Amino acid sequence: MSGIAVERLMEERKNWRSDHPHGFAARPATKDDGTKDYMLWHCTIPGKEGTSWQGGFYKVKMIFSEDYPMTPPKCQFTPPLFHPNVYPSGTICLSLLDAEKDWRPGVTIKQIK
Repeated sequence: MSGIAVERLMEERKNWRSDHPHGFAARPATKDDGTKDYMLWHCTIPGKEGTSWQGGFYKVKMIFSEDYPMTPPKCQFTPPLFHPNVYPSGTICLSLLDAEKDWRPGVTIKQIK
């Protein structure tokens, strides 16, 4: 099933490169052999204006399983940061990222931002 996940992620990468929110970055990790690891993405998100996080850029790992897009990615701040929607481990806690709640296979990386 990872073939489906990788195909979907390759398409999402293509769409992201042509249209993504200003200030955000998301790209697959690079393996030791120089190829892309579509199952692990490194992202940077800007702090929201008008909040304590404004002006900062925060690193997030998105870890995809072979069941993607049927299951959501695990999204984790590295290093962890203090926020009401972030566990002490850095893992983001949102219903959108919960397979039992609001996750839907049609949700894209752009929508997760």
